Amino acid sequence: MASSAKFTAKAVVNQLRHIERQIKNPGNKEIDLERVHMDYFLSPQRDISSYSYYKKRIEQLYVYNRADVIYMVGWVITAPRDLPQNDEDNFFLECYRFLEQRYGEENVVSAVVHKDEEGQPHLHFCFIPAVPDKKHGGEKLCVNEVLTPREMNDFHPALQKHLTEN
Repeated sequence: MASSAKFTAKAVVNQLRHIERQIKNPGNKEIDLERVHMDYFLSPQRDISSYSYYKKRIEQLYVYNRADVIYMVGWVITAPRDLPQNDEDNFFLECYRFLEQRYGEENVVSAVVHKDEEGQPHLHFCFIPAVPDKKHGGEKLCVNEVLTPREMNDFHPALQKHLTEN
């Protein structure tokens, strides 16, 4: 139902361009350009682009000077095959609410529901893995403190519980 991916600074802009369908000739052959209009955003409405917001938020964080630092995480949550089509929008809204609560609205970069590809509709939820920085004060970028083994083990059961309750 859900899978995650980690992105370095160099990968962020292309990932956002792909998710937000800003690439004129996408390499993904499963995208039906006639259905792109069916995609929709769930992320907060901001007066700047997702990438501009990402850069602004990163400036607020302490970032270690290493090439392998993960700047953004993306969850992809796919609608179950047996989910009635009229329940899809609510399903994705509740998935978004779960993720936003878990990782913080201020860390949400982009959340887009794709209905333009072959197969099941799915949500792309991209966030910045920010945590409190006890050493430097404020917050820091640290995927290892966000996507811990416990987080990865608890994620699916917690998501399922949230969806069942809502």
